[in-house]
Amino acid sequence: MYKSRLAVRKYVISSALVASMAFSPVLSEGVFAKADSEDIEQNDSSSSSETAVLDKGDRGQDVSELQTELESLGYYTYNLDGIFGQITEDAVEDYQADQGLTVDGEAGPEVMAALSSTSTDTGATETSSDDTPNESVSQSEVVSIANSLIGTPYVWGGTSPDGFDSSGFIQYVFNEAGVDLSRTERDMWKYDGTQVDSPSIGDVVFFEGTYDVEGASHSGIYIGDNKIIHAGSDGVEVSDLSYDFWQDHYLGVKSFK
Repeated sequence: MYKSRLAVRKYVISSALVASMAFSPVLSEGVFAKADSEDIEQNDSSSSSETAVLDKGDRGQDVSELQTELESLGYYTYNLDGIFGQITEDAVEDYQADQGLTVDGEAGPEVMAALSSTSTDTGATETSSDDTPNESVSQSEVVSIANSLIGTPYVWGGTSPDGFDSSGFIQYVFNEAGVDLSRTERDMWKYDGTQVDSPSIGDVVFFEGTYDVEGASHSGIYIGDNKIIHAGSDGVEVSDLSYDFWQDHYLGVKSFK
């Protein structure tokens, strides 16, 4: 029986510390506050309230465990990086909506309790490592493989971690995840997968007219938060779909689940 690790974690924050945090500047993602250890020890003895809340800007093992819980339920399909950013917040909000909880993007006591209950209820149906992975694990694997290749140089005709062109990158990632695709974007768009109206994490976004070729000419793997990982002229990198270039050359989305 699968048992949530989050259900047994506790965070002790004194009323005084909470009050001081309330008037502190909002921290950007990737930055988190640390309290002096001596102050925490003093406050522990006089604390009059306890709370357990993870929200945007937090980092560490607790966030990694939250992401792991959400991943096991299919809500989080990005890297387990221990960073509570926009993708993690979106996953929490989706889970809250499905569970009928207040949708605020914060992983508080209600969310922790619900995750514990949900994980326990679904534990008996989880497959072993020898079974065929479910859809969410497959899509998570695609993103994980793509992310591990960030920084690989661009090589015309490249199909390996020594260097990729745009379609070679897509083909390699999906092949590693157990999905065979055509060699070129044009053929992927014509023959592989299923066209969908909007991208989900792990889908492939296609573009046309990025150079002088008929049909699909470039592509990237959607990783959420309106971003893709693709092999561009500077190598494998993350790019934002809101850029005018992508909007001007957008062709569509395909799912290769």
